[in-house]
Amino acid sequence: MSVRFSDLAIDDDEILMLRRVHVYACSSRELEPESEHGAELGKMLFHLYRQGVRSELALMQMLTAGEAPPTPEAG
Repeated sequence: MSVRFSDLAIDDDEILMLRRVHVYACSSRELEPESEHGAELGKMLFHLYRQGVRSELALMQMLTAGEAPPTPEAG
């Protein structure tokens, strides 16, 4: 599957929303956003976003419900 540049284009509002979700999810797990585990959470968040989850509330719930999706396989 190829990724088009237009699929990755994220506007400022979306970036702000993703940052809010990341900070919220990290704080709920008592993680520093810049820590190794915080970075892993960020990767999961971006993966979910790329899979089409665009709702801020849905992303927050998915990252804090303890039902984290499997991490994308490397490669």
